Amino acid sequence: MPAAAGVIHHRRIGPNPPHMYAYDLVDGRYEPVADAAEELIVDKPFDIRDVTP
Repeated sequence: MPAAAGVIHHRRIGPNPPHMYAYDLVDGRYEPVADAAEELIVDKPFDIRDVTP
């Protein structure tokens, strides 16, 4: 996991069905902050809006 490298914001995309996950590093482990099958909106590390077809 990128946590060991100090990556604060982690995003993951699942292919079947298309799905996006967003995590933030909290106390050395990732906590989920967003889970979207159709639209993902996050504001960290910058504003992102992604619509998954």
